Order: sequence, then C-alpha cells, then structure tokens
Amino acid sequence: MKNMQIEYKKCTKLFSGCGVASLLGVLSYEAYRTYAALSSLVDTRVLDIDRKRPDYIYIKHHIYRQSLRERALDAENQHRLLNIVVQPFEKWWKALKHSVAWRLLRIAQQGDQAERLKAIHQLAQIDHLKDWDFQHLAQLCDHRTAISLARSNCDTRWFLPPRQYGVEKEMREVLIDMKSLLELLSPHKCAAYALEQTFGSSGHIREPDGDEVTYQMSPSRFEYDQLKQSLSALIHLTGLVGPEGKQHCRRIIDAGGLLMLLEAEKLFRGDIDMKLLISRLVGNLSACEGLGYEFYASGWIGILARWKRDIDMRMQVTADLTLENLDQDDPNGFRYAPKVYPLHPRGRQQAKPAVDVVFIHGLLGGVFVTWRQKDLKPQAASLLGKKHKDVHLVSTSSSSTSTTDNALQQPLDNLPLTRMKRTNANPDKDLAASTRWYKSWSAKKSSFEEDALEAEEGIAPYRDELLTFQESTTAVPRDPSISDTETKELIEALQQEEPLGADWTVVYPDVPLKADEDVRAGKPSATADGTACSVSGDQWLQEPLESGQRSFCWPMEWLPKDFPSIRVLGLDYDSSLSQWSATGCPCEKYDGKLQKRAAEFLEKLATSDVGQDRPIIWVGHSMGGLLIKSIMVQALESPNPKVRRLAENSRVVMFLGTPHRGSGVAKLKQHTSALVWPSVEVQELQENSTQLLHLNKTFLRAVDGLGPRKPKIITLCEGRPTVLTSFKLAIHVVPESSARIDAGDFYLTSEDHLNLSKPICRQSFLYQRLVGAIQDAMRHNGTDGVPVPVANVIPNTTHQQQQHIYHGTKKSSSSASSALSVLYTQLKQFEQLMNVFI
Repeated sequence: MKNMQIEYKKCTKLFSGCGVASLLGVLSYEAYRTYAALSSLVDTRVLDIDRKRPDYIYIKHHIYRQSLRERALDAENQHRLLNIVVQPFEKWWKALKHSVAWRLLRIAQQGDQAERLKAIHQLAQIDHLKDWDFQHLAQLCDHRTAISLARSNCDTRWFLPPRQYGVEKEMREVLIDMKSLLELLSPHKCAAYALEQTFGSSGHIREPDGDEVTYQMSPSRFEYDQLKQSLSALIHLTGLVGPEGKQHCRRIIDAGGLLMLLEAEKLFRGDIDMKLLISRLVGNLSACEGLGYEFYASGWIGILARWKRDIDMRMQVTADLTLENLDQDDPNGFRYAPKVYPLHPRGRQQAKPAVDVVFIHGLLGGVFVTWRQKDLKPQAASLLGKKHKDVHLVSTSSSSTSTTDNALQQPLDNLPLTRMKRTNANPDKDLAASTRWYKSWSAKKSSFEEDALEAEEGIAPYRDELLTFQESTTAVPRDPSISDTETKELIEALQQEEPLGADWTVVYPDVPLKADEDVRAGKPSATADGTACSVSGDQWLQEPLESGQRSFCWPMEWLPKDFPSIRVLGLDYDSSLSQWSATGCPCEKYDGKLQKRAAEFLEKLATSDVGQDRPIIWVGHSMGGLLIKSIMVQALESPNPKVRRLAENSRVVMFLGTPHRGSGVAKLKQHTSALVWPSVEVQELQENSTQLLHLNKTFLRAVDGLGPRKPKIITLCEGRPTVLTSFKLAIHVVPESSARIDAGDFYLTSEDHLNLSKPICRQSFLYQRLVGAIQDAMRHNGTDGVPVPVANVIPNTTHQQQQHIYHGTKKSSSSASSALSVLYTQLKQFEQLMNVFI
C-alpha cells in the first residue's frame, strides 16, 4: 500500500511538471504573436528616409574583365621605351591613311587619264578603313570612279547598296513590270509573239489552268515560268543586231527598266537560273553607249562588283562584260556586243592583247559546255536536246622517242595513248610501268548525269546544286584492251613520284591515230619527230587530275596560264535539233541561219576590234567551223577595211569535227523527217548539201587568194563513233570523208564527236597543238610566244604548294608567308601610299 502511494505521488509530480511546461509554452507563443501583431502596425522604414544608400550599375562580367585586362596592359606599356616612339607614330599613321584615301579619290576624279589610272589602282588596294570611312567615300564617288573600282576587284564596301534593297516586291508585281516592258516593245513582231505566248491573246496575266481531274499548278510556280519567258524574250529583243536592238535597249532604260530588273534581282537573289537571265539582260543593255550614270544611279555597280566574285563562272564573265562596256576610262578596253563573251582578260590591262583567240561551239553547244575538260565518264547524247538540272559551274582557279608517221598509222587497238620511255635505261629502276600501253583514261561516274549530257551540249535551266563528280560502282563498258585501273595507277605515280628527268618521254594521252600534214608548205612536220605527240619528263606538268579539279571552260582557265597577253573570246548562239524544241520566234522560222549568223557575228566581232593590228586564231567545233568559214568569206567580200582585216589577219583556223560536206545524221527519211521535224540548222547540215559544198569551195578559193598571208589550217577528226540516246546507238556524226578539207594538217583522233573539243589535261595533243599554233602566230607577229610561269602572270594570288615546270626549269610557289610585326606592316603600307605622290 505504501509503495502505491509513492508511485502515485511521482505521477502527480510528473503530470504537474508537464502541465506547467505546456502553460509556459502557450504563454510564450501568445506573447510572440502579440508582439508581431503590434510590430506590423508601425512601419519602421520611415526612420531611414534621410539615410544615404549606394547606387549600383550592373555590367556584363566578360566586358568588365576585358576592361581590367586592357587597363593593366596599358599601364604596363606606359613604362616601355618603345611606346614613346610607336604611339605618336600610330596616331599620325591613322590620320595619314584616312587622308590618303580622300586625296586619291580626288585625283581619280579630277586628274588626267594617267593619274586617274594610278589612283584607281591604289584605291582598289585599300581595305584597312572602317565601314563608315568606306560609306563616306562611296557617297563622294562619281559613276566613272565607281565603275573603274568595280573592274579593279576592290572592296565591295566602296559601293552604296541600292535604295530600299531590303524591301522586296511580290512576284506578281515583278511580272507586271516585265510585261509592261514587253508591251513597250510590242510593235516588234517578236515582242508581240512573246506577249501572246506568255500572257495569252487577251494580254492579261493568266491564272494556272486546271480541271476536276488534275490539280491546278501553284500560282507562284506559274508566275515564275511566265517571268522566265518574259526575261528570255527581252534578252532576245535587246540582243538584235543593228540599230533595232540598241533602240530597244534605250526604250527599256528610259522606262526605268534597270530599277525593274533590280526588283527581280532582289527577289531571286539565290536562284542561279534567274540570276543568269537577269545578268544576260543587263549585259545586253550595257552594249549601248553612255549608260554609266544610269547604272550607277540605280545601284547596279555594287551588284555587278558582287557578281564578279560569284561562285559561278558564267556570272563572273557576264559581270566583267557589263562593266567593261560601261567603262569609258580604260584606254585598253573594248566594247562587246551580246553573245560575245570575253573569257580573258577579265579586268584592266596595261596594253592591248597580242593575239585574239576566238572559240565558236557547234550545234546545241555553249561556251561553258563545249569547251569543258573531258568528262571522266562519257555520256549519251539526246537527239532532241533534253535539258538538265540547274548547276553551278565553279572555276578551278581555283622526246627523244619519235612518233613517226608509221606509228601514227597504227590500228586503234594497238595504239599507245600514254606511254613513258627512258632513253638511258637503268637496270636498277623498275620500268614495268613505263612499258605499258594505254588507250583511255579512267572513267568515273558523274553526279552531273541525270539529263545533264543527254544533249550534245547546251546550258539549260539551273537550280542551286553544286556540280560535283563522284565515284560510281556501276561498271563502265570499255574496250577489252583498255585498262582504266592501270592508267589511273600510272597517272597517280607520275604525280606522286619524284619529278621526271629529261631522259624520260611522256606520250600524250590523245595522240592521233593518223596524221596527214601539209609538207608542201615548206614547213617541218609537226609529228615527224614526235614533239607534237610527246613531252620530255622535265616538262611534264604535274597537274591534279582529280574529279573536283576539272575545268568547265579550259580556254578561260588554261590559256591565260601560258599566254597572259592574249585575248580569248567565246561566241554563243542558240540552236536546236528539232522544231519541236525550238523557240518558235517569228524571226527564226524558215530562214537560213548559217550565213545570217555569220553576218551577225562578223558585225559583233568588228565592234570588239577583233583582228585589228593583231593576228586571229579561230577554233570551231562542228557547225562552229562552218560559221568560221562563212565569217571569213563574208569578211573578204566586205568593202569595209576594218571588217576585211578579220580575214586578212587570220593566222590559224582549227576545225574540230567540222562537216565540210555535211553529215549523214542530218539526212532523214521522209516519214522520219515528218516525225522529228528537223530544225533549219539540221536541214543545212545534210550530206553533200549544195550550200556546204559551195561554201567549202569559196572558202578555199578566198584563203588561197591571201597568198603568203594564208592562214594555217588544222583539222581534227573523230575516230570513234558517238553514242546517241539511251538506246546506245553509236554512229559517226562527221565521218572522215566530210571532215577533210584537203588543205593544211589533218589528224584522225581516237575521240568521238563530243569529246573532240574536250582535252583531258594541258598535256594533251589538242591543247598542245593549239599552244604551238599560238606560239607560231605570236612569233610571226613579232611577239614573244614563249609561255610564262603562273607566278609571273597573276600577282597577289595565293597558290597551293606545287611544282611548275617550264622548259626544264623547276619553279616552286609557296603559299606560306612570314609573320610581320604591326610596325613593319604599317611602314610598308606607308611606302606604297607614298609612291602615289612621288
């Protein structure tokens, strides 16, 4: 009992303690809540109103860190003795280089011609100014100075952008502008025909047609096609020969056509197809004299300067042509009519050219298609001239073994097209590769394959696709005696091994099968000693033969390397094989085109001063050779002395597969002719045509009448049939009986008709035969015709490290440049600028 009482007292004390603790906690909590409530009723911040608080500015951390580094660096440099001299000089130099640009600009505008040329040359090299400096200088430029700077490859900041260049019109508005230009020229039958074909008989912009079965064409695509047709019609109308074409150009300029074309350029800035059409039209407009201010005021000079740097070489050439037509201050410049493209030189020159080399393509050809480097894989040609997808044509600029006439008469299956032989054989060397005989080079499939080369030649519409060549796993049919793999291995060995010595001889890959040379002329035979079919080892050019380095216009890229002082021209014209694919323009229907085209080119070449006080070398492929003969015959019959000199100063005429007596391909049976509906050009090329036979006889008689000034005639004929259409139909387009002209040198090659104009490399028979002809013409004219190294031709150009071999002398160019200090660079620039005032 007593224990229970003790336990009860302990529990009572425990519960009493817990109760007291709980009561204290509740009282504390209530006291805290009461204090908090009373504190919220009074704002104590009113007591801090007069207290001063710091203000903060938030800056970016990396800017602050860079500022601290610059301050530390400046503090360190202040203690250096060198800054005592450099800093005042830098301040003086910055003020001087700004003032020099303004002084040069004043000289370029107010000085005499010699001073202006020097000032423009110096201004084009200035690239160290700020953007606002260039903008200020551009506002002070006049049209003559701006055109000169654009031709000199200056900084594009020299030109102000066109007004509202960032604002684009709708495609329908641009189409309405082009339609208004056509209506302005509508009295002409071609303009009326274009309006009817493009916009219908009503003359309104039609909507795309459709029915319940087929979906309607997209309005934008329909308007796009109409715009292309309108631009093509305007190109045709402004390219007419004579006062009619110039009158059309003047009407378009007066109606504000340049501003309308500027709107089209803004809308299709990334469409190479439209850019080509617009550039051709702008080039045609520039053929009229005295339009420099109109082009400058509309903002086209800056766009042309940008086109000169375009990735597509066709845009570059067209921009050069337009600027040269606008440049009235170049003493060595020329004027170029439509469809005459200056491939070289492309810019101002210090002297007139020594020789004019004129290239004329054949049926369905083009300046940038006929004169391509040989394709790695041959393509079949289409009879109807099917067009291909849009592409960009990118510039890549980017002996002792005698070949006697007996060797040249070897059969096709036993002919060595590429052979190396060492005159002083060394038993320690492995000569297995040098004893191989090859017939063709390696064939690789090209991505330019879909419909690209189904036409013999021709440039069709283009989209933004870079033209590349890729390897293919598809087997390529070839002659069983040809080893493409071994040929490729040999060429790679030539490029990778050490340079060949003079005791080696390399035979050209396209050495002719047969050669009949004009030994009656009293001149040594070109192939008698093998020099025209081979080259010594120390003169072999170790050029890259990769697919990505192939040229799309070898006259434009190869000839300037060997002859920088010549002028290279390419004549262009439109043609078709069938009336189904012809334009249908009234001026081109049922009209003999050979003599008409020759007369047009004769007038255009005379406008460009071709053959005036310099020799001419003609190169014509297929129908282009017939045009050359007609041009020379009409030139000799002209009473104008300037026109007659086109024929009298002709030194070489090279025919590549020219059908002097017609072609059997053009002669179709009656039912086939009704189906194919051959064009006028095809009808003129019929076998044993009376017109062609008369032209051939008249040409030979006219050439013989020149006496000692008679030009040298060189003929190359196809020795292999050409594969036509996808059915692999192989035929001889121009047989040997028609290609022979019975005058000059004749060579039967191992190429087909399409590849006659496409050398595989600079060390090919076709190209080297042309080089020899140019050298003879320059030597006859009293000009040094020896090729010069590339390093002496194109200064200020960075070249890859490779060996260039000229006449047995090795010359290497290096792209590495030593690092110069800032002070030394400024001193050199100062020296260059001071030369202007000395």
